[in-house]
Amino acid sequence: MVYQKISIHPVFAPMSGLKTLLLVFSMCMAVPLTASAEVVAGLFEVEMPVLDESKKIRDAALDDGLIEVLIRISGDSRILEKIQAPAGYSYVKRYEYLTRAPAEVGGLPSRQLWVSYNTTRVLQFLREKAIPIWGEHRSRAVVWLAVRDGNQRYILKNDDVSLIKSKSDAAFSRRGIPVIWPQNDALDQQSVRFADVWAGFAEPLKQASRRYSSGPVIVANLDWNGVEWKAEWSLLMADEVSKWSLKGLDYAELIATVTDLMADVMGKKYAVLETLDVSQHEMMAIEIDQVKDVATFRRVEKYLSSLSAVQAAQLSRIEPERVFFDLTLRSKVDDFLTMVQSGSILRLLVAEAVISPPAPQAGLKEGPVMVNASENISATGTDSGAVLNQTKSVSYRFSLR
Repeated sequence: MVYQKISIHPVFAPMSGLKTLLLVFSMCMAVPLTASAEVVAGLFEVEMPVLDESKKIRDAALDDGLIEVLIRISGDSRILEKIQAPAGYSYVKRYEYLTRAPAEVGGLPSRQLWVSYNTTRVLQFLREKAIPIWGEHRSRAVVWLAVRDGNQRYILKNDDVSLIKSKSDAAFSRRGIPVIWPQNDALDQQSVRFADVWAGFAEPLKQASRRYSSGPVIVANLDWNGVEWKAEWSLLMADEVSKWSLKGLDYAELIATVTDLMADVMGKKYAVLETLDVSQHEMMAIEIDQVKDVATFRRVEKYLSSLSAVQAAQLSRIEPERVFFDLTLRSKVDDFLTMVQSGSILRLLVAEAVISPPAPQAGLKEGPVMVNASENISATGTDSGAVLNQTKSVSYRFSLR
């Protein structure tokens, strides 16, 4: 069940000054890039158990692995209802056989096949099939999971060693969902009690989660009644709340099932439908404040270029502690804004537009008119009643979080 409940600065830096500044950046500071905590590694990698190293077994495993990657990147567990997956071996970048220690005492070592698939080819395949893509920059979800097992009741925290927690981490990893478990320290306990998590009270949990992430919040309880496990899960994203109730003998299966349901909801929100038609690519001008050094500049530039909604990010000018980019988008401006606002790198401050009528008309003031981009961008002449809709440009201003 799902419950659905910018300023423009006229100062322009000359190109010669821009080039000089970039040259100083490159010569004076060799600072390594700091990877964003939201970049999910291993999205195109899969590790699977195999019986042996024969070609027949390997080819079947490569097919299964590619399907797992397609689901992970599209954010859609039902993708095979929309497309036919190609042969896995033609998308493999590298594979390797591994031997893992037995999971249980007295068990036998397991043979695993690790596969890395070609990122470019997989993305190109999805674009050609018009399947939305959920990129590597993904919002970290905060997980609040309360467990009641007989007389024991507790909230799982970051440093806990628990089979339930490890099964949850494996399920989240399989779908490419980066998560944070709360510290459940004195600060958390001031605002969140076991009863809050067990009942799924959204407001105190959303408030407590802000110290960890600006992304989704997962709230769940698991209850063993001596016969079976019962589970209640909620996914909180902005003003949207999705809820599921499950029960069964195996808590690992329950966790895997609900993780697929949650990942599909996230995929619908965050995956971007990219267009291969260059004529449909949109342009977007953005300004980013608080860029004070070359390390930050490089981090921002790399972040923008890596977003699946962005075809190209061209630096247009630099001012003290402020940079400007012209973006070419593969999809809509709203898709870009959704991706950025769900992350932890940039925060949208304001969007402003300048509109300029082609010529003065009766009832209209001369010169450009400033309006908020969220409003209807139009001007109407009182004499003629004509709606001009002459938008000159829209500029989006961001700051670092």
